[in-house]
Amino acid sequence: MLFVLLSGCLSAQSGNSTADKLNLSNNETGKITLQGLTFNTQVQPSLEAAKAQGKPVFIYARSQVCGWCKKFEEETFTNQTVIKKLNENFILVSIDVYDQRTESTDLRVRGTPTEIFLNENGIEIKRIPGYTETQLFLDTINEIIK
Repeated sequence: MLFVLLSGCLSAQSGNSTADKLNLSNNETGKITLQGLTFNTQVQPSLEAAKAQGKPVFIYARSQVCGWCKKFEEETFTNQTVIKKLNENFILVSIDVYDQRTESTDLRVRGTPTEIFLNENGIEIKRIPGYTETQLFLDTINEIIK
């Protein structure tokens, strides 16, 4: 039984070091790269940037252990149209629901993945709880930037 517990701890530790080796997150710069997109990891400075630039905010709530998050990232964040539209039209933020519990609570995130769109004043425009197929996500982006 002790072996099983230790195995779980070792697996969790190796999972973290794997993420570090892949350079998915850089806490020093407050950025995380997921597939073809680079996200801010701090909400408040991103809201200030959105107001200054007159752009809406896209917040992606995820966790490193979420299988649906990985599927969404692999399918949607590699789509060139999605990448272009998000980069040109939004301030991008990603929060890890386990590492950023206060932000998750403030944003009322109940599960992962959750995609939240805010206007430049920080008011919620649309929320998509759960996995979303790429075309539906792209339709949502297009609706928001019109």
